[in-house]
Amino acid sequence: MTLDSGLVRARGALSSLFLLHGFVAASWVARIPAVSEGLGLGAVVLGTVLMGNMAGSLLGGFTSGGLVDRFGSRRVAQLAALAGLGALLSLALLPSAALLLVGLVVYGLVMSYLNIAINAQATALEARYGRPIFSTFHALWSLGALVGALSGAGLAGLGLEPWLHFALVGLVGAATVGVGGRWLLETPVPPIRRVFALPTGPLLFLGLMGLCTAISDGSIPGWSGVYLRSLGAPESVAAMGFAVHQSVMLLGRLSGDWLAARYGAVRVVRFGALFGGLGLGLGVLSQSVEGALLGIACMGWGMATLFPMMFAAAANTPGLTPASAIASVSTMSTLGGLVGPILLGTVAEVGGVRSSFLLAAVLAGVVSWLAFSLSSYRPRG
Repeated sequence: MTLDSGLVRARGALSSLFLLHGFVAASWVARIPAVSEGLGLGAVVLGTVLMGNMAGSLLGGFTSGGLVDRFGSRRVAQLAALAGLGALLSLALLPSAALLLVGLVVYGLVMSYLNIAINAQATALEARYGRPIFSTFHALWSLGALVGALSGAGLAGLGLEPWLHFALVGLVGAATVGVGGRWLLETPVPPIRRVFALPTGPLLFLGLMGLCTAISDGSIPGWSGVYLRSLGAPESVAAMGFAVHQSVMLLGRLSGDWLAARYGAVRVVRFGALFGGLGLGLGVLSQSVEGALLGIACMGWGMATLFPMMFAAAANTPGLTPASAIASVSTMSTLGGLVGPILLGTVAEVGGVRSSFLLAAVLAGVVSWLAFSLSSYRPRG
């Protein structure tokens, strides 16, 4: 199949926005300690303030589908990317906890808009290609997050102020949007638009899968370091847990499109989630640092393709635009990200961090069972 140069340029432009989204998100996470210390925030206040990001993401989930349908994914992606860069810079300049909370709501909102817009673009582009390419875009998000985290740590180590760090990110990001944004696809604006599509029917099962994944796979960033330390790992090794998870997930997403084309999305996610859950469960039961790291790697590989395939499957929902359907399942995943820390923290308080990971392994098994809901994932040419 011969692709015209417009599709190739559109894919390159969209790839740059997935990279940018991951890079911006990780840049903020890397500088949370510095921003918190600059404002003198205690642990309880910081935890409350950080909820603003999740609140903004939820609000974005409820409104992004209608926004993309009204103005088109290309325009929303461009404007949301620029707004996200501006919101990131503001987080380093706000002078109080209350204003930082508001700033994080805005940041979470515009980053959610960018997320839905670029995934809607990916749906349209995959349809033009006529073969799976969705997972590769999410691999680039993971790569952007990895680079953002490493560069953020490096700049923090050099003593660079967060506002200057974020200003540099803004300059690079604005250039990326300015150069690549014009090559994004023009997507049709539907005559009938919804503000928000409730996840019913097939979308409900996809949303439940996203919710369980957000809790299960989301246990790694929050708890891997704590668990490894409880096993006696030095701090340098404990800090590697999330890096191992993200590195393996990147490799899994790079191979995801080939696996989906060869075996189908249902089998890839079903066996991947089962592999991840069993690997994490056995790794935790080994009660060794090496076993835990291996289990974390298994989870990263096994769950790598779930979100790209879930979004692609949702986009094929009859009677809904891709943006509305993606926003619907994304909102349930965001709810999982909100509920997960509370649920896993409660379990850890009662039965220890090991119990939290075992719960995450069980939820991966639930994801494996729910893989049947991905049967609608068929790239259309």
